[in-house]
Parts: sequence; C-alpha cells; structure tokens
Amino acid sequence: MKKVLISFIVIFCSTILNAQTMTSYFNAGNPIEVDGKEFYLGWSSNPQEGYYLQEYFPKGEAPEHYNDMFTVSLFEGNVTPEIAAQAKANELATRKESDKICNYRVLNKDGEYIVDFVVSDMSSGQLTTVEWDLHYYKSVKIGDKNYLLLMFLSQRAYGDDIIPLLKHIPDNIDRRINALTKKKLKIEIF
Repeated sequence: MKKVLISFIVIFCSTILNAQTMTSYFNAGNPIEVDGKEFYLGWSSNPQEGYYLQEYFPKGEAPEHYNDMFTVSLFEGNVTPEIAAQAKANELATRKESDKICNYRVLNKDGEYIVDFVVSDMSSGQLTTVEWDLHYYKSVKIGDKNYLLLMFLSQRAYGDDIIPLLKHIPDNIDRRINALTKKKLKIEIF
C-alpha cells in the first residue's frame, strides 16, 4: 500500500510539474510590449513540425481566463497571408450561423491582412463571454526559411463587462490595428 501511495504521489507531482512547464520554441522577447501593455509568455505549443504558437498575457492573467492576450504564431512554408486570412474568414462565416454576436471583416494592404472579428459564447441561453480579436498575417523570412507570421491581440469580457467591451471597440480599433501592424518582432527560432 505504501508503494502504491508513493507511486501515486510521484505521478501526481510529475503531472503537475509537466503541466506547468512551458517550452519557448522561439524568442520574440519576454515581455513583449504592444499597445501600451506588457505581455509575458504564458502558454506555448508546437502541434506539428514547423508550426509554433506562443501566447503572452499581462501579469496575473492566464490562458484559462484572461482580459488581454497577445499571440505569435509561425507556420513554416509558403502559406500566403491571403490564404490564411481567407481560411479564418471562412471559419468565422460558419461560426456566424450559430453565434449571433459573431461579426468580422478582412482588411488588406500590400499583401498583409488583418481579420478583425468578434465572437461569443453562451451557456444556458445567457451570453457569458465576448472576445474581440485582431489577427495580423504577413510573410517573413527567418534564417533561410519562409514563414507565415500571425500576430494577434485578443480582448475578452465576461458577464457584466461584455457591454462595456462592445462599446469600447469603435473608439479603439484604429489605435490597436496601428499598434499591431507597426509591431516589429525580432524572432529567433531555437
């Protein structure tokens, strides 16, 4: 019985430590300052070869429940910003059928694309979460490889904070698009 208990404790502690361990797949800075806020690496993933994703949050926020997030994704290969933006627009068009809040637009300048969108979640017929995202797609070269770079800003609101977020969007959209498109990251892949 004692061996079983010790084994359980070792497995449990190992699982917790592994869940809290985060790998930085590339260096883009930490913290990263965008739109007047500092964002710290809070989650990362390498779901397949040549695809890296890192999410950054203000201090005190985490992937499970956040108000602000900045994300950097890299896709190795020759996927164009246009194809990626269109794929996101198609995904949102499908979502719009079941999400009454969902709305989006696609902006294009010089082969770089922004997808500006709002989505929501409901529970038991009540609106629980609204998320406003700006996805910015552009082609970059890192070393001798081509990548699609996706940087995005996300703001979420829950419960009573939903209406203030929705009212806040029109007054802040130009500033946030400018902050995102002017953001220069010096990325080094490990």
